[in-house]
Amino acid sequence: MSAESPTDDTAAHGIEEGYCLVLRAEDSGDWKAVADWLARNTDHAAALADYLAALRGLHSATAPLRTLPDRVGAHLGEFELKDELGRGGMGVVYRAFDKTLKREVAVKLLRTGNAFSAAESARFRFEAEMVASLHHPNIVPVHSCGEADGVPYLVMPLMTGGSLAAWLKNLGPDRCLPPKKAAKIARDVAFGVHHAHQRGLIHRDIKPANILLDHTGAPHVADFGLARRVDCTASSTAEIAGTFLYMAPEQGRGAKDLTIAVDVHAIGVVLFELLTGGVPYGGSDIASILRRLTDETEPAPPASRFRRDVPTDLEAICVKCLERRPEDRYLSAQALADALERYLNDEPQVDASRRGWATDLARVVRRRVDTPSMAIWPAFFWGLGSLSVSQATIQIAVLTDSPLWVAYLGWGIYFGGWLVVLWLCGLARLHLLTRIEKAGIAQHIGMMLGGLALIPSSFAIDEYGLALYPPLMVLIALGTFVQGSYHWGRYFVLGGLMFLLTAIMSVVFVRYLPTAFAVQQITAMIWVGFRTRSFDREARTVAS
Repeated sequence: MSAESPTDDTAAHGIEEGYCLVLRAEDSGDWKAVADWLARNTDHAAALADYLAALRGLHSATAPLRTLPDRVGAHLGEFELKDELGRGGMGVVYRAFDKTLKREVAVKLLRTGNAFSAAESARFRFEAEMVASLHHPNIVPVHSCGEADGVPYLVMPLMTGGSLAAWLKNLGPDRCLPPKKAAKIARDVAFGVHHAHQRGLIHRDIKPANILLDHTGAPHVADFGLARRVDCTASSTAEIAGTFLYMAPEQGRGAKDLTIAVDVHAIGVVLFELLTGGVPYGGSDIASILRRLTDETEPAPPASRFRRDVPTDLEAICVKCLERRPEDRYLSAQALADALERYLNDEPQVDASRRGWATDLARVVRRRVDTPSMAIWPAFFWGLGSLSVSQATIQIAVLTDSPLWVAYLGWGIYFGGWLVVLWLCGLARLHLLTRIEKAGIAQHIGMMLGGLALIPSSFAIDEYGLALYPPLMVLIALGTFVQGSYHWGRYFVLGGLMFLLTAIMSVVFVRYLPTAFAVQQITAMIWVGFRTRSFDREARTVAS
């Protein structure tokens, strides 16, 4: 059986068609279609107006919206308005040219033009003040604000990538994104929203139309026209603010005490749409959407119902965002961003995972942090030389009761050879190494210094230094195990095997510890060396 198609608006008749058009207008900001429909269906005008008045109080705003003048080509102070970029709940955004600074910017005007009320003007200024207090790479900043010819305006940087909604529309009917891409967008949006929450603001209208993309495709949260302060969301009267398709259940019920959980829910809806191409609670009219949204008995549908290849972890994150009770969602947008970050890094989920411990463990072991290249991989093969010669020398000294200087020579070759390898392949080429490789070099230097610090006490116990092997092998196993946390999960397995072999060899192969140590290390180094070389070639192939 094929996956279902996500719910979307369908054709409707009579008054339901009017509701459907209003829903689309809420999302796009363009009310022309609603005005045209009302002109053709005057007998439904009163019913539609009464419904909207009870629902949102929009009856007082529809008239000025329909008579909004076209300002393309007009001059507003030092700004020349070039073309219209989009319309939101309160404003119209134009691409404009700043004649003073000689640059293109985005200018947002109050939608009602000269007919704006004092309350609308105050709300517009409030948006400017709120956004001006936010400084985050995932929030569209405000350069300045002012009023020209009696029209309030905001000046913002021009986001050349357009809105996420327009970008998704251009993808065509099958507008599903790869899971990793969808998770990255949702994560960056959550970062920006959390910054707003930390400054006491709830956006209340997170949706693709209010997420703008820059020239690199990075998302930026925009349009704080419906935002409220966290400590001022309760009011004496209930209101429904936001876009129905992206509302949280408590928003749809007109709750007065909204929290930051409404934004977490909206990000979950956006993530759901990026994965499936539709929204979880769609419908042919506003009434049916609100009914599904506020129905406590209907849980949010899983994304895998509409797209079979959605990863379990990502689906669990999405489901947690869409929980009906605010307290069941992520406690903050940062917690959501952290969960998405763990998914992107192939790490097990803490509070959204629906898998067993065995699956999580396997995921950890498979995890590998991608790097641009692995220039240090030859070090593993160069190190084989000093390791083989040194351990052969020490083993011969032990078995033939050779003079102590032979064993000292072997240990000198081992530590000296590795210091040379670390210098030539690491420290001397530090500018070529990645962050992960630099961490590995620092770790190996620490292990080498730890081994040198063990020499005096070990030689006091055994003249040939056999007592040095157990703590040295534990030190190497520990370093290998730690590498699993920042590079490749297979190091966890390799480090664990080294711990086990150390315990066995330290008891069984006491006189042959140099050989046992050499076999263990050579096997590990050859395997890691070839795997690291393959990582390097893979990265360079992708880069080219």
